[in-house]
Amino acid sequence: MTRAFHLVPHVSGWVLLAVLVLVAGGWVGTAAAAPPAIDGRIMEGEYASHYQARRIGMEVHWTIEGDSIYFGLKVPATGWLAIGWDPSGPIMEGEDIILGYIRGKELFLQDYFANSSVTHASDVSLGGRDDVLESSGSEDPQSTTIEFRRRLDTGDRFDRPITPGPHTVQLAYAPSDDFVTYHGEKRTVVKIDFFAGGAQEAGLFARPRSFDGGRGPFVPWLLTVAVGVVTIAGLTAAYLLWPARGRRRHTD
Repeated sequence: MTRAFHLVPHVSGWVLLAVLVLVAGGWVGTAAAAPPAIDGRIMEGEYASHYQARRIGMEVHWTIEGDSIYFGLKVPATGWLAIGWDPSGPIMEGEDIILGYIRGKELFLQDYFANSSVTHASDVSLGGRDDVLESSGSEDPQSTTIEFRRRLDTGDRFDRPITPGPHTVQLAYAPSDDFVTYHGEKRTVVKIDFFAGGAQEAGLFARPRSFDGGRGPFVPWLLTVAVGVVTIAGLTAAYLLWPARGRRRHTD
């Protein structure tokens, strides 16, 4: 899906109050704000809450208004950037992902679903919908900014609803204008409560929200781990027993 890149002058007609709170791994702030303008620029105090992941330098800004959530993402690179939340299995499996980049003067943004621990596909290709309602972006030689809006609960089976309480959020970016280049070390996991405004960097590996008492089944995660353990055990046993069987046949 392609959306036109555009810049619209932003005029703020309200007084903003910002509070910054230090948390492990980055900084988070909250402010009283009206709905952000989806114009490809993130103005100071425009969003109600924001967080910067110190490990990778990516910024996440958000405001909940009515049944929608507004996101502003900024990275210190020119390439793709992505945010995903609430995997149900290992790494990113089952995660709702929004991924985009700017090429020339066009914003390319897609609604994705992680159909395995290391791969993803667009919701549309899987039989779902692209649920991004508005989007815009801008790019300079040092950074990329993308803003978008979607509903808190889209009703699409390939989307994860945003509800009160902590969500496992993965942030990533890469220096290439495409949907496939590997992000390398530019990835981190953050716990974010989008309603309360709290955030804390959690490291490199996502933990399914169900393990923290949230929604969603944890059976797929356990099944994947169990299959992995059984496979490794089986291969190890075969490796250890095969030479012994060969020696018995030789000496009989």
